[in-house]
Amino acid sequence: MRKTTPVPALLQTYRAHSHQRGVVLIMSLVFLMILTILGISAMGTSSLEEKMSGNIQESTHAFQAGESGLSQAFNTAGALSLSGTTTYTFNYSSNKYKAVVDTTFKQFSTPKRGSGYGNNFDAANFDQTATATTTANAKSVIHQGIGLIVPKAN
Repeated sequence: MRKTTPVPALLQTYRAHSHQRGVVLIMSLVFLMILTILGISAMGTSSLEEKMSGNIQESTHAFQAGESGLSQAFNTAGALSLSGTTTYTFNYSSNKYKAVVDTTFKQFSTPKRGSGYGNNFDAANFDQTATATTTANAKSVIHQGIGLIVPKAN
């Protein structure tokens, strides 16, 4: 009869793991690859969002430059000329933003009923267009109409 000696527990554990042949390594590499892909896509998304917010900011600056140009042209003496078109160019923030404002006389009309002006007055109607640009090539075009009460010409 053959005598058997008990196998130590540590040796039995080693024999059980030797049959796995690197499955844990492969699974951890797949998991690491998935995490890498998620990280790269998150970086791409945040980069795109940063560009989008920069474009929105530049568009807002262009709009504000256009609004400022309209206001400044309205307050400039001689901007509302009854003959033809006047053009003014305004630069803001050390030439980072530019607004070109065209003011064109359209026609005379009678003042609105109930405005308090009689038959001795006309309403001179103007069209103002501001085209504003930024150094980042953002552009905004704003239109507004102006009615100016003037004495009727004889």
